[in-house]
Amino acid sequence: MDSPERQPVLGSGQQRFLLCLAARIVPESAGAPPQVTDPLLATVDEELRPRPRLQQLEFKLLLFAIRWMTVPFTLHRFERLPGERQDRWLSFLENAPLTLLRVGIWGLKTLVFLGYYTQDGVLRRIVYVPSKEEGNVLLHRRQLPSAG
Repeated sequence: MDSPERQPVLGSGQQRFLLCLAARIVPESAGAPPQVTDPLLATVDEELRPRPRLQQLEFKLLLFAIRWMTVPFTLHRFERLPGERQDRWLSFLENAPLTLLRVGIWGLKTLVFLGYYTQDGVLRRIVYVPSKEEGNVLLHRRQLPSAG
């Protein structure tokens, strides 16, 4: 018997907004093709899926809050602001006096970094070749692979 197709934790609008945030957190991801953005979204989904429903809801609420909290101050949603203003808002939230916001932003950044930097193509481009057995040995011998 076929299992029904899993619904992603985030809806399509939330995914689009997450990609907007990802473009500010990892500028290399801005305008990236689906070969890059789809695995990023899949990784975030894989990390959120086993979490309790309440934690998934908190993450969705964080995305909602970031999107709309700029309106009273700028009359624009977050994604409609110029890039430098988006960066300033994210920087403010990273250092917000409210611990819950700080924790949420750093969790968001961690998920975006995980979704982007664990892709094979990105790892090869930045010449990150981890070895759980010999990584430190190679590092100390300065025998890291060259870009090429």
